[in-house]
Amino acid sequence: MGILNQLDTPNFKTSKSDKQIIEYIRNNAEKVIYMSISEAAKETNTGEATVTRFAKKMGFSGFQDFKVTLAQEISLKNSNSIINNEISNNEDVLETANKLLRNNINVLERTVNKLNTNDIYECADLIKNCKKAYFMGVGYSGIVAQDSNYKFMRIGINSMYYQDTHTMIMMSALANEGEVVLAISHSGETEEIIKSVKIAKENGAKIIAITENENSTLAIVSDINLNYVSSETLLESGAVSSKIAQIFIVDLIYTQVVKEMQIDAVSRKIKTTEAIYK
Repeated sequence: MGILNQLDTPNFKTSKSDKQIIEYIRNNAEKVIYMSISEAAKETNTGEATVTRFAKKMGFSGFQDFKVTLAQEISLKNSNSIINNEISNNEDVLETANKLLRNNINVLERTVNKLNTNDIYECADLIKNCKKAYFMGVGYSGIVAQDSNYKFMRIGINSMYYQDTHTMIMMSALANEGEVVLAISHSGETEEIIKSVKIAKENGAKIIAITENENSTLAIVSDINLNYVSSETLLESGAVSSKIAQIFIVDLIYTQVVKEMQIDAVSRKIKTTEAIYK
């Protein structure tokens, strides 16, 4: 029996909260597959734990597992693509390319509108004057963190990036006052990032978070929280739009640092470039 049919005749005793969730999913199934657990809880006027329990009552390991199966069911029912809700399985490649382009432009425009410019100034000031900057990320966000470290290192910022999560956590234990951690996580709930950030903050380091989820643990723990907008869907974990938004925010901070450092940044960039080509 499919999820949608099971919602009509659940094989478990339903609570008031369960009934609220069922009613919402019935009317908004295609929206639910793109929601985070916090968004689902908010929309159903329940809690994240309640949503998780509901998914388990339905026979799934959690909300993510529930969404995957629901998405597959909707896809088969509609004979459509769930890679992107505007993209059809049978359309021309150029048509898809133009849709993705418009989508990425839209993501950046919405991200700019969401940003607080004072936060960018403050981030630039922290990084420009810090003793050391740590860049943290795991998975796709780790790629952005690594690139960010490289950019700031080239203009003379004492910066570090550790790919190994155990090393990341250990180095957080050595972080001190006057140092900065810039942590990147799409969900804002990456376990290793949360652990590292909490340790670094306890030691006096300032925390800058870049995340899509403004209600996430990372956002709450951070001193400065920079949110971006993403169109990342269920089957697009690590989608280009998310990485573009992350890179854009880092580049905005970097550009502001360069503007404030002026000639120092330029001369240091030239020195590092000359060192490579000598």
